[in-house]
Amino acid sequence: MKKITFLLPLFLLIILWIGCTEVGPSINLLGSTEITPPDRIVLIEEFTGVRCVNCPEGSEQIETLLGIYGESLIAVSIHAGFFAEPYSESTYDFRTTEGSGIESLLGPAAGYPTASVNRRQFDSESEILIERNKWAGYIAQEKEESPKMALVLEKNYNTDSRLLEVTAKISFNETVSEPIRISAMITENNILDTQLTPDGKVNDYSHKHVLRTMMTNFDGDLYSEGTNVGDTGEKSFSMTLPADWNEANCHVIIFMHEFQSKKDILQAVEVGVIE
Repeated sequence: MKKITFLLPLFLLIILWIGCTEVGPSINLLGSTEITPPDRIVLIEEFTGVRCVNCPEGSEQIETLLGIYGESLIAVSIHAGFFAEPYSESTYDFRTTEGSGIESLLGPAAGYPTASVNRRQFDSESEILIERNKWAGYIAQEKEESPKMALVLEKNYNTDSRLLEVTAKISFNETVSEPIRISAMITENNILDTQLTPDGKVNDYSHKHVLRTMMTNFDGDLYSEGTNVGDTGEKSFSMTLPADWNEANCHVIIFMHEFQSKKDILQAVEVGVIE
């Protein structure tokens, strides 16, 4: 009987200890199923052009990095500037007013190929746009950062009308004092067209991650003047895809970014139009 009296308090202490174990917070997006804090997604925006002889090497490097990081890295190839002027034999003109605006916003580009990594001006750099031998290092550095927010996309695409509808659901797990904007891009992958390479012009070169258009202003649409921990919201966009775009190769990219003293991207997400 004395043994039972001794074991009962010990058993109660164990139960109380287990019940007080700390559990990390979850994030709830507007009443949806709870999700765990998200992984950091990095966006690389490459500036390129069909007349840029060195740009195929930049494209190859980005494909290598995508192979390393998978869904944790999103790539956009923006054709802007002198090197983006199409050839007479080109089928497409990849230049866009949005792409030119982004190049002015982040640049101007001193040489091609060049890219921004999460639109951050790193401490050792004088510009946001950096040469390709530094892309890998800065992507790895950004990947180690904890995201300040969760970003989830809900998508609906009608294959008959080609109407694309996207809703971004947003939840902040840190306070952000800067004004915040949201940008929505459409890219198309594997477009065969002319490209200058070290071996000369190639007419069936596969252009990757080409910026086709944006569903926001080139510098994004204002989302808020700042946010607090726990703030949630959503933003919807829609457009009809042109008939000459291959819907199976098109992707939606949405990202949230600061827009005042800094242009840093807080989080990004990408989904295929058809998955």
